[in-house]
Amino acid sequence: MWFEKIKKPILGLAPMHQVSRSELRIASRKSGADVVFSEMIASEAIIRRVPQALEMMKFSEAERPIIIQIFGNDPEVMAQAAEIVEKDFRPDGIDINFGCPVQKAKKQGFGSCQLKDPVSSARIIKTVKEKLKEIPLSIKIRIPQGDLDKTIEFVKRAKGAGIDMISIHGRTPTQKYGGEADWSFAYEIKKIFPDLIVLGNGDIKSVEDFYKKVQNLDGALIGRWAKNHPEIFGQIKKSKPPAPKA
Repeated sequence: MWFEKIKKPILGLAPMHQVSRSELRIASRKSGADVVFSEMIASEAIIRRVPQALEMMKFSEAERPIIIQIFGNDPEVMAQAAEIVEKDFRPDGIDINFGCPVQKAKKQGFGSCQLKDPVSSARIIKTVKEKLKEIPLSIKIRIPQGDLDKTIEFVKRAKGAGIDMISIHGRTPTQKYGGEADWSFAYEIKKIFPDLIVLGNGDIKSVEDFYKKVQNLDGALIGRWAKNHPEIFGQIKKSKPPAPKA
């Protein structure tokens, strides 16, 4: 478990479509990121060994620990894809995307629309987990309908199905990237499931943002800001947490 070897709070590069590629991942790791995620890759493309998908999964040793993120809505296809990723590419973990909010994802039945069906999503997680031999399984979600009870229900089923870690982007699917990220849902999830590794995500643009937001969590992922400012990882790593208020 890569996250057992890292001093908390964990600091990572978030998975971003067409952005979290090797060049940015290497820059982020060199700067100070503890872990990096790949961009999301279609499970169907993986099992069909589409050249573009296989290329997207390649990485260098300098990028470790690296988590490969996959997406899809068919449990068996997802499990086959995960098996290929682990056996042929040997990343440090696999992540399932339950957070993509774009219309294309909704039409194809993957991403944040899957948050509405925690039972089917848990079935995917369980089927994937059963195929993995050595590496941990994580998921990335948004806030289902902005509802804490629905978020708790989804995470409860996901944890029961076998996840080792969860990243929570503090926005609803309909918000996309508008408004402010609400980290309170992630804090509550960590309180309710203390033995689950919980990372927050959304709106970190500075050292101050990181320490203000991370609170009781195991760490945080930085996405859009890191795209043009990978040096933020080094700035955070070289800083000291603020002294507790008297």
